[in-house]
Amino acid sequence: MTLTIHPPKSSDTIISDNFGNNIVISDGGKNISLKLKAENKKREIGTINLEERYLEVKRIKAKHLFRKTNSYGFNHYILSNAKKFDKVMISDDDGRWLIPIKLILEKGHFLHFKNDGFELQIFLSLDIITNLGQDCTYF
Repeated sequence: MTLTIHPPKSSDTIISDNFGNNIVISDGGKNISLKLKAENKKREIGTINLEERYLEVKRIKAKHLFRKTNSYGFNHYILSNAKKFDKVMISDDDGRWLIPIKLILEKGHFLHFKNDGFELQIFLSLDIITNLGQDCTYF
């Protein structure tokens, strides 16, 4: 996938993919959102905790869980190119987990709903998330 970095408007950095979707980094590099080509509004991806080096993402199980594989999706480009964080703090209705990006990239599976206008996503199953062992932390 070829990405184009657009000049920032105000203090935002905008990264575009081949499908016309934009990753928007704002608030001094702390907030990440996604503007899909097929939609008019941005979707909040998460907030970076710069001191602790994690991306905090919030999920509502009924809305965000991909039921077919019982998994949560993450933007692959953001995770594979992260420089300001190396873990993801995911919280849902059942708890919070601190997961190394490396684990998501190694154990996740790819789905790309490009016909629906979505970006390349990597999915990590709830079975892996809830049985993380020593690699991850449950709160």
